[in-house]
Amino acid sequence: MLKQKRLKKQLGEEYIFERRLSSAVAVNLLNTLDGSNHFLVAASLSVGVVKLEAVVYWDNGKYSLGYDLLVKDMPLSPDWICYENLPDPVRYNAWNLEREMFQVLDRAVEKFGLSYTECRFPKLDGSRPKGK
Repeated sequence: MLKQKRLKKQLGEEYIFERRLSSAVAVNLLNTLDGSNHFLVAASLSVGVVKLEAVVYWDNGKYSLGYDLLVKDMPLSPDWICYENLPDPVRYNAWNLEREMFQVLDRAVEKFGLSYTECRFPKLDGSRPKGK
């Protein structure tokens, strides 16, 4: 909890938690979506250059909740890159979802050697379509 508070203070506007769906709506979606490959972000936590999203996704004939770990390739980049799908169970109905998500994010940052303030992997320049 101290680390979370310290980062929140240090990063200011670069620390953003957003719960997009209530627990009841998330559960209802899991039970009622029709299998047409919907993908929804239920909640997100951005801490500097790393981000964790709780997502509703289609898997093996049913909808599930999972976590996606995203990163930036440059600190000021507006774009996020999906880095890893995490196996941690999503406890979306947790009384403090923000804290729950921070703990998952912090474990992933440690595990993959990432940083909240630095981009610790080489920037990849992708190929661009050539004009005619």
